[in-house]
Amino acid sequence: MCIAADLKPNDMQTSSQLTVGDTYSREDLAQKFGITDATLFTGIFRPKGHDSIWLFVTQEKTADRTQYEDELRGDDLYIEGQKSGRKDKLLAGHFESDLEVLLFYRKSKYEFPQAAFTYEGLFRYADHVSGPPTRFHFRRVTA
Repeated sequence: MCIAADLKPNDMQTSSQLTVGDTYSREDLAQKFGITDATLFTGIFRPKGHDSIWLFVTQEKTADRTQYEDELRGDDLYIEGQKSGRKDKLLAGHFESDLEVLLFYRKSKYEFPQAAFTYEGLFRYADHVSGPPTRFHFRRVTA
């Protein structure tokens, strides 16, 4: 795991600034971290200047969205990667790249005000089945 002395100036691990169990909308996160990048509104986001990957997972998608099969079962997260596979290596190799994976999860889009997500904490890659789309399995990091 990356220790503070190894971080580049301005790089940070987002998890140190969030509270597990709290809800955050994408707008809350944009304001908190000064994010203007529109890719914040995608399911897999790597904020500039952070040693973190943010996963935004909605289990029950609205009809106008790609119907990826994603589910959080206890400490196990099962998600499908992008159909293009562009982020597959980033996700599978996050640990070796000293990147933490944070999960923002909700059952449905309007489960919380402002379409917010519950911050579930840190997860680590466990395995995958190649696709497209690739089916990933992550496991919650527990103390």
